[in-house]
Amino acid sequence: MLEHAQRQKKRQARVLWIWSFAMTLFSLPCVTFALYEVIIGAPNVEGNLMMALFFGVILAAAITLGVKARKTGLQANELHIPEDLERFILQLAQKGGGELSAATLALESKLNLDQSAHVLAEFEKRGHAYSVVVGEGSRRYIFPDLKASALPSDPHAAGTDDFMRRLSEREVVEEPHYHNHES
Repeated sequence: MLEHAQRQKKRQARVLWIWSFAMTLFSLPCVTFALYEVIIGAPNVEGNLMMALFFGVILAAAITLGVKARKTGLQANELHIPEDLERFILQLAQKGGGELSAATLALESKLNLDQSAHVLAEFEKRGHAYSVVVGEGSRRYIFPDLKASALPSDPHAAGTDDFMRRLSEREVVEEPHYHNHES
């Protein structure tokens, strides 16, 4: 369901890249040769300019196809999560106290384990959740808006959870090393 649309987009991007590459490979040397002939002053300047213009248009089309292929490839990497699946995941996370693992999602839905991990990673990428590693490399996704401790009855817990999330995302910065020079 989720992967079929992605595979089609990737296939389309691949075909566009192939056409773009082939057209560039064909037209670039022709444009270069025609312009070289004009620069060195070879006879039939008008014919060489027409050839450079013709293959220049083909080169421009190749570049346009390359840009479209890049956009299509980026769209293929984006995961479109259907609204009903998104709602189901949020309800499942709410039942789990604001936490959810890929294994739990796979058990409770029609998604396999890889698809579940991919969907939860998309939630993290969008900023709706963050992940923490627990146990032997197992990853749990925390949905701060759904955490039981973040309910309005406990206003300090939400601030603490936000602080802990930011602390876990923070890059480790080494402290400067000071050398003591003894004379």
